[in-house]
Amino acid sequence: KMETIFKYPLSTNSETELELPKLAEILRIDVQNNSIFLWAKVDPDAEKELRVFEVFGTGHTMPDFERKFINTFFVQGGTYVFHAFERLL
Repeated sequence: KMETIFKYPLSTNSETELELPKLAEILRIDVQNNSIFLWAKVDPDAEKELRVFEVFGTGHTMPDFERKFINTFFVQGGTYVFHAFERLL
């Protein structure tokens, strides 16, 4: 199998549903050019599966779901701090 790193756009302060190749390894969620993206190592030929990612600002309410923390990142020189999770379905 051939693996590739793909980039996917995410929404701010909400959930984003992505159809990722099965067994995609999430590498990072961060800001690039004022937009939030997810980078994942994937097998482009693998069957797809639905996965849900969430981004919350510090102090924002998080709906009551089970989730896995991915990382924390900073926007506008650290003015805003966001926290990225994958919702466990």
